[in-house]
Amino acid sequence: MPIRRPGAPVRRMIALLLAAVVAAGCSLGEVLADYGDPVDLRPADVVGTWRSGPQRVITFDDQGGFTAEWLPYDVFDEFLPVGLERDANVTGAGTWAVRAPFGNPDGPSSRVALTVEELAGTRTGKGSFELTALRQDGPVRLLFFYVGPGGNSWTAYEKCGDCAPVATSSPSAHASRGAVPRHSR
Repeated sequence: MPIRRPGAPVRRMIALLLAAVVAAGCSLGEVLADYGDPVDLRPADVVGTWRSGPQRVITFDDQGGFTAEWLPYDVFDEFLPVGLERDANVTGAGTWAVRAPFGNPDGPSSRVALTVEELAGTRTGKGSFELTALRQDGPVRLLFFYVGPGGNSWTAYEKCGDCAPVATSSPSAHASRGAVPRHSR
C-alpha cells in the first residue's frame, strides 16, 4: 500500500493553479492592452508625411496615392521577393483610402486601407493592407499590427508637419521588376 503524504493534494492543486495563472498571463496582456482610442479620420487628416523613427516614412498624397520607405518587413513578408534580406529597405507604392473598421462599419473611419501595387521593387498586383488610426497619449498615430519573430508587434507612424521624406538608397529598389513575390509561387 502506497504511503500518502499529508498535504500532497493541496500542493498539486497549488501547482496546477500556478500553471494556469502563468498560462493566462501570457495572453492576458493582449486582452487588456490599451493601444489607444480610434480616430475618425478624413482624407485631409492623412495627406502628408508620416514617420516612425529616422528611416520609416510613408507619404500620402491628396490624389489617393502613397509611397513608402523602410516598411516593416514582417507586415509584407509573404509578398516580398525570395531572398530579400530582413534588413533591406522595403519600399512600397500604391493607393490609399480612409475606411471604417471591418467589425464596425458604422464606427469611426479609423482605418487607412492600402492597395500596394509595387513592393520592394516588384509589381505585386493588388495586395491589400491596412493601418489603424489611434490616438495615443495625445498624438494620432497610424499603426501596422502584425506578428513578428518575437510575437505580436506593431509599428507606429506619427504625422510630421514640417519634414520631407528621407532620401535613402534602396536595396529593394534594385530587385528585378520581373521577380515573383512569394505568395504567387
